[in-house]
Amino acid sequence: MTPKRVRTVLFGLGLALVLALPAPSQSPVLTLLHFNDVYQLTAVDGGRRGGFDRLATVVKRHRAQERPSLLLFAGDLISPSVELSIFKGAQLIDGMNQLGVDAATFGNHEFDYGPEELVKRVRESRFPWVVSNVFAPGLRPFPGVKPWLVLSPGGVPVGIVGLLTEDTAVLSSPGNTTFGNVFTVTREVVRILRARGARVIVALTHLSMAQDQQLLREVPEVDLVIGGHEHDPLVATVGGRLVAKAGSDAKWLGVTRLSLDGSRRAHHQLVDVDERVPPDPEMAKLVQHYSERLSRELEVPIGETTLPLDARNVTVRQQESNLGNFIADVMRAAVGADVAITNGGGIRTNALFPAGRITRKDVLAWLPFGNVVVKVAVTGAVIRQALENGVSQWEQVAGRFPQVSGLRYTFNPSRPAGSRILEVRVGDRPLDEAATYTVATNDFMLRGGDGYAMLATGQVLVSPVDGPIMANAVMEAIQRLRTISPRVEGRITLIR
Repeated sequence: MTPKRVRTVLFGLGLALVLALPAPSQSPVLTLLHFNDVYQLTAVDGGRRGGFDRLATVVKRHRAQERPSLLLFAGDLISPSVELSIFKGAQLIDGMNQLGVDAATFGNHEFDYGPEELVKRVRESRFPWVVSNVFAPGLRPFPGVKPWLVLSPGGVPVGIVGLLTEDTAVLSSPGNTTFGNVFTVTREVVRILRARGARVIVALTHLSMAQDQQLLREVPEVDLVIGGHEHDPLVATVGGRLVAKAGSDAKWLGVTRLSLDGSRRAHHQLVDVDERVPPDPEMAKLVQHYSERLSRELEVPIGETTLPLDARNVTVRQQESNLGNFIADVMRAAVGADVAITNGGGIRTNALFPAGRITRKDVLAWLPFGNVVVKVAVTGAVIRQALENGVSQWEQVAGRFPQVSGLRYTFNPSRPAGSRILEVRVGDRPLDEAATYTVATNDFMLRGGDGYAMLATGQVLVSPVDGPIMANAVMEAIQRLRTISPRVEGRITLIR
């Protein structure tokens, strides 16, 4: 998209989006309260951290003490979580409405259920979504979204540019949505905001930290970046200007105070949202409402199996399992990989699931850890190393045993660990140790869990931030197929 075309599109929208601004306030500090990458209303980490009921309490406290202030959301709330596989983000829109969010921008996960579902969530929102570089066909603004925004907390005109990573085109399912260049769009939006009297320019972004820093270098008119996308709390400065990110899952509220004396000085802190914070009564009612609905929905059948599904430890941790095959196939398809390798210890219940109906609750029993499907490019030699690691503790019935898709392997557990793999075939061909393959696995293994550190040596193509939750992917596959009949196919051969 050319700068001239961007300018034409944005200015054409401008007149309808300017808010009537009162005279500028002399307040010395603007407080920006912010959070990002929140995937469920309920608390995380075993109920110890996060939760919209606690977040509401913290937000109310700071709003009462710090004026002028704005509450901003920096993207990602429509996927992935078990809640979201059922409600598709409607529950979080209700929570955001009740929090009184002043402005939000899209994250890449907002498109996980397609642009049509996202349009529904935008329509349900009682707060503005501002996304400057996302366009519907014909370079029209995404339905219901503002390409820029001026708010006036305490009479201070604050211009907001919203930015979403262009990688969303391949990270999610945006359909025919297009994404403008972050830097080109920001330059044009800044001109509009300055012309409309904005005293402060805030970029509300869902970009990588590297992109946020480059944004400040390339567009010096931006005073402050409030960001998301990375799930860890992060801060950085460029030319004395701040980038601040508040982690994920509402475990913290970011509190960033920007001086209004022209110096652009900013002070950032994180406020813990944990079990020490009492829940807000009104938000607690909303959380309870959706928790009860979730319990009911988890009992709903999503399909059936014509064959028993084997999740017994002696199967998933020592030999080929038909359930392991199905899960690995789903993982491989979910991220478009050549092969999939997943640890048998991640498949739970230690039971033989009978033929018959399957509910969401059943899938969560098999896959209870919330692991995310990731994709990494590695050599064939690394795949062999991963399989050797997987069978290295076979006699201990260890959880690292690999269930696979797209490949077959033969091993001898009587041989010394590290030399047990006898043959590997990818499709119909022998594994080429010098070739590069794409591997679907889970985020636990990518972090080196169960001894799979070798997988992290490759290029990560779909990161834990961007991939689908394994349980959600399996649920959706069962719902789509309605009836499954996975079999043992000779993917894993044990010889002595």
